[in-house]
Amino acid sequence: MINATDLDSDAGQINSVALERALRSASLDLQQIMATTAGRHIDSGRRRYSSSAQSPTWRTLQTIDELVFENRGFVARHNETVRSMFLRFGDSRLSGADLDEPVDWRLDDDDLPTVYLIVRAMVQAETADATTAE
Repeated sequence: MINATDLDSDAGQINSVALERALRSASLDLQQIMATTAGRHIDSGRRRYSSSAQSPTWRTLQTIDELVFENRGFVARHNETVRSMFLRFGDSRLSGADLDEPVDWRLDDDDLPTVYLIVRAMVQAETADATTAE
C-alpha cells in the first residue's frame, strides 16, 4: 500500500516516481481482480467467447466496474489519488449506452473505461485461444 505522504515531495508536489510505481502496482492488482470478477459474471462464469456465445452487455461491464473498484482489498491497498486515475464506467461516455445491449468490442478511443479495456483484452485472448485450439 502506498501512503499519501509518499506521493508528496518536500515541496508539496507529487513525486512522479512514486506515483508511477503506485499506478503500476494498482494496474496489475486491478487486472487480477477484474479477471476474477469478470470470470464470474460473463457467460455464467464460463469464459468461452466463440462466435455463438452471447456477448456480455454494457450492464455486465458496469457491474464488474462497480465490484472491482469497491473491492475492499483494492481500496485498502491503493491510495485514493491513484484509484481516481483510472477511468470508471460511470465517468465515460459509455454510461449513456443502452445497458442491456451487447458490448461493442470494436470501440477504439482514448477515453474508454478501464473495465472495457481489460475485459476486451480477456475476450480477445480467449477468442484467440479457442481459434488456435480448433
